[in-house]
Amino acid sequence: MKRSIALNDRCKAAERQRLCIWAANDADRRMLRRRSEAGELVRVFGRCFARADQWNALDRVERYRRIVRSLAVMHPNWVFCDMTAAVMQGISDSTRHLDTVHIVTSRERHVHDYGQVRHHYVKDDAYELADGVRVTPLERSAFDCARRLPFPDGLAVIEAVLRLGLRGKPDLEESFASMLGYRRAAARKVLRYASGRTENGGEAYSLGVMIEERYMVPLLQEEIIDQCDLSRVYRVDFAWRTEDGRLIVGELDGQVKYRDPAMYRNGSLPDTVIAEKQREERIRLVADDMFRFSFGDALRRDPLLRKMDKARVPRGC
Repeated sequence: MKRSIALNDRCKAAERQRLCIWAANDADRRMLRRRSEAGELVRVFGRCFARADQWNALDRVERYRRIVRSLAVMHPNWVFCDMTAAVMQGISDSTRHLDTVHIVTSRERHVHDYGQVRHHYVKDDAYELADGVRVTPLERSAFDCARRLPFPDGLAVIEAVLRLGLRGKPDLEESFASMLGYRRAAARKVLRYASGRTENGGEAYSLGVMIEERYMVPLLQEEIIDQCDLSRVYRVDFAWRTEDGRLIVGELDGQVKYRDPAMYRNGSLPDTVIAEKQREERIRLVADDMFRFSFGDALRRDPLLRKMDKARVPRGC
């Protein structure tokens, strides 16, 4: 009983610091394993454990951040890089890259990747603190993500940097020009297409798919005047004004507006649905064609491409 109370207090103390718990010795390791087998704890990463009910209440990004913070306490000399640094610096919220932890290594350290830990050689040993964790400087994190990740993922990271105003595009261009590393051209290509005008990571990723598939680069957050009420202006996610004079609109469906009561119109879900339907109707009065797609469509690609082709978005530009 005393051990359960002590463990519970230990977990609460770690949770207040947004940390996991881990074994201090062999006896502690065996105890944590037994608690995990009983369902009281859950093993979340390597030697890290957490109370199952508390852990399940967290979203995936916060879970990852707690793992990284815990690893930083266990290994105070580690410097995190790549997508791990990006998450800690708030320039990535992608849940598809949260299974691996990326850390910096040097040529003098002969280390091998193991489990869910990946090592990356970085010549410059500079670092900064993000949420109390040592990470590569923001410019280096952005550069590494842009050159190592698939184009849409890299674009989502760079878009976040620009959208949040953490750096300007000229600043990144100057930094990228001086940084060393393989696939530098890939990073500079990502930066060339970035503007910071996308509103979230889903839009940025979708834009990357469109560009990679050689569609005409869309206008972002294009304003469309409501023809039934000229004082009202709608901003659309993607728009194309073609050479033959057509206006095509593409909208990424965001489910959060229907799931988060804080975003309901007049605090009402029915009012929100009606307002969104009216918005779409007014946009269709102006646009020659309009299509809606989900983030899943962009991830799978073919569903998005079929909708773009049906709307006759120019391709091969």
